[in-house]
Amino acid sequence: MNYAPGISQVEEVLKYIKEQLYSGRLQPGERLPAERRLAEKLGVGRAHVRAAFQKLEFYGIVQTFPQSGTVVARETMQVLERMITDALQIQQYDFASLVYVRELLESEALRLCARNRTEEDLAVIEEALAVCEASFYSDERVPKDFAYHQALARGAHNPVIASLLLVITPDVLRYYQRYSVCSVPSDEVCFEHRELLRLVRERNEEECVAMLHRHLRSLREFSLANNQENHFLE
Repeated sequence: MNYAPGISQVEEVLKYIKEQLYSGRLQPGERLPAERRLAEKLGVGRAHVRAAFQKLEFYGIVQTFPQSGTVVARETMQVLERMITDALQIQQYDFASLVYVRELLESEALRLCARNRTEEDLAVIEEALAVCEASFYSDERVPKDFAYHQALARGAHNPVIASLLLVITPDVLRYYQRYSVCSVPSDEVCFEHRELLRLVRERNEEECVAMLHRHLRSLREFSLANNQENHFLE
């Protein structure tokens, strides 16, 4: 599939599903194609299909059942079309807004992670950090960085916060790729990642949040500086 300039793979999946509903080839109550099948059909990664499905589920457009897969909600066609249009509009949010929401959500996630984490959570977070550091000088650096932060968010044991962070991640990553954000590795980033883990291990909630604000400071400043020239995703 050939992508229009500025169109993300997640948005392509959302638009495809909207077209299927509009044409009548997909009806309320019917099951969506399997992730692998849809990824092959559209020529996108399965991770992008999964992110699109998660966004659709977040907006109540689909529901996932253990035995039945992902099923379109039993709403009227007009309602479903409006809901998908609303879901697509998140693509128009500016980078500064996304960074602000990410920091807001992740601050509370880290506070809760320091409070609620288990030994099993720590093992998962440590593994995510090891993978992140192993990928530090590769093209996988930014996705693995986000995976580490997502592991911290899951340690909060608040699935709503973790899901909200996961919903906005594809949009934030899109900006990262567009502006080559954090393209130059920094020893300071490694230090801050390790400090977040240390503070979570010590259950130091306030210092966790303070370290996160320090960790995201340059990103926050970058987003604000670029927001005037690039207010919307093209």
